[in-house]
Amino acid sequence: MAEEEDAAGQDEDAKPAKKKKAKGEGGGVMGMLVNAIGIFVLVLGATIVGGMVNAKLHPQQEFALVDGKLTIKETKAEEKAGAKEAVKPAFYVELDPPLVVNFDDQQSVRFLQVSMQVLVREEHAGETVKLHSPVIRNNLLQVLNGRDYHELMTRDGKEKLRQECLKEVQKILTKMAGAPIAEDLYFTSFVVQ
Repeated sequence: MAEEEDAAGQDEDAKPAKKKKAKGEGGGVMGMLVNAIGIFVLVLGATIVGGMVNAKLHPQQEFALVDGKLTIKETKAEEKAGAKEAVKPAFYVELDPPLVVNFDDQQSVRFLQVSMQVLVREEHAGETVKLHSPVIRNNLLQVLNGRDYHELMTRDGKEKLRQECLKEVQKILTKMAGAPIAEDLYFTSFVVQ
């Protein structure tokens, strides 16, 4: 009989423990409602922020009807980029005949023969370079004269010389024509003997 009382006592103790757990979990209907609202707000916020980020990264395309075909309109940023990329055609003006200078090496007299072309972006600029070619050739001969043979044999030495020649040509054209119309200068032949 004592066993029955102990078993009955355990059943009574077990029942209230289950009831306490049920009351402590989740807070009932009100707790579920708060959780649902919280999840809804988080999802709504993520959707709005994600949409804004997507709109910044991928702007909406506009369409236009061109020659009976539906095409995508260029945005203002693409139009500006296209305008910057629209570079005028290149015109190359050869300084002919090649420039020849001699210089002393420790062992012997050396010669340098260089053919050059000047890059301009307008045809009339090429005419300006040809018009002032006597002054350009004179000053370039002075720039080329007196160079170190070993320096001229290196890539860096040739590039340094090319940059000096370009600066000299731009200086002359600024003085004579009012603008440094030469965009670049290239060696098309470079012979050292």
